[in-house]
Amino acid sequence: MKTGSGGRPWIQVDRPKPPRIRDEERYWSDPPPEPSERCLYWVRQIDRGWLPNRRIGGIGYHGAAVWFGVYLWEYLNVLAPLIGERRSKAA
Repeated sequence: MKTGSGGRPWIQVDRPKPPRIRDEERYWSDPPPEPSERCLYWVRQIDRGWLPNRRIGGIGYHGAAVWFGVYLWEYLNVLAPLIGERRSKAA
């Protein structure tokens, strides 16, 4: 599957994705003992140049954690900052 955003080139997303975590609220204010496979998957995709579209960026942190299939802490402290950094470099 290919995805892209902001007029950037399309990126081939790796398949299959690791399974979503079961309870995104389990780790909210504290980090999980180790990163989830799903979080590591998204970090790899973002490092390769994938960025979420505006719709995903506008659903709020809880909705985004559910969409990505990661713990809230992982979204807030790993994915969101990484996405912000990549967007600022792309601008």
